[in-house]
Amino acid sequence: MNKTDAFKIIKLSLGSSLAIFIANLFNLHYSTVAGVITLLVVKDTKKETLKGALGKLLGFVLCTAYSYACFTLLGYNLLSFSIYTLLIIGTCFVLNIRYVIAMCVVIASHYLLQESMSYEWILNESGLFLIGASIGIIINMFMPSNIKNIYMGQEKLQEEVSLILLNISYIITNPNMKTILENKLDTLNTLIDNSTSHAYENINNNLLSDTKFFLEHMEIIKNQRDILYNLYELTSELSYVPKQAYVISNFINKIGNTSFNAETGSSLLSELDRISKNMKDQPLPKNRDEFENRAILFLCLVEIRKLLVNRINAQYLRDNNYYKYNLYCA
Repeated sequence: MNKTDAFKIIKLSLGSSLAIFIANLFNLHYSTVAGVITLLVVKDTKKETLKGALGKLLGFVLCTAYSYACFTLLGYNLLSFSIYTLLIIGTCFVLNIRYVIAMCVVIASHYLLQESMSYEWILNESGLFLIGASIGIIINMFMPSNIKNIYMGQEKLQEEVSLILLNISYIITNPNMKTILENKLDTLNTLIDNSTSHAYENINNNLLSDTKFFLEHMEIIKNQRDILYNLYELTSELSYVPKQAYVISNFINKIGNTSFNAETGSSLLSELDRISKNMKDQPLPKNRDEFENRAILFLCLVEIRKLLVNRINAQYLRDNNYYKYNLYCA
């Protein structure tokens, strides 16, 4: 069990008990229902909790209206309760608030058992709902920040991208070792999925601040992943090693070993321009094999340029948002 799950268990237990305690203070009947409503309201994120609470408020209003209509017109019996159940379930399905059905049925059962829709009983049920929902919303405002997980995930992603680049640089001059990259690419995909999940969780737990740039950064990383796949496919097509391959291999190795920022990115782009110009100035290929392999290397340079531009964009995004947000959170 991780710390987040442990925190949720304690929070739900204390919140439910607190709701029941407060309901008892007001001498409300069926006070345990307030604790159950608290558990039903709490979701994994703040935004989901607020959205769910609004849905339950609508459900409670419908529950009260339908109960009043069915029980006062048809009496307090199984038939009226069955008709009520049909109406509330059907309405909840139509309004896409199925998650409130259980609460609505429980509240209506109180009216049935007491055989009363008096002002006092409606007030009692309203109190249970307001206490349970309010406690649920309040306790879910205390969410542990996952900013640290996001930053750690981004660091791991950049490290994995660098490792893949180092492997690609090795494969270019050792075509027979091209299978070593497959596990690295799978690891990168797993890290992307985890980081995307953390980014969505952060967005849904921030009601006031805009942290969508976390997802924007993940889109950039996904583009880097696609470029690395392209490089992998291209290097897999190499049948032998032209002399130009060593230059490109050394350059990719340099990218993989460079501590990246916007300034180093611009410097690497300038170096890439020089390498491209130098390759264009070299003598034409002497045979078909050399032509095909040099063409593959040229396409590799095109992908490397995309990667460098992509990493520069990612760095600008981090400079303008990540570090500022980190200071804000501190």
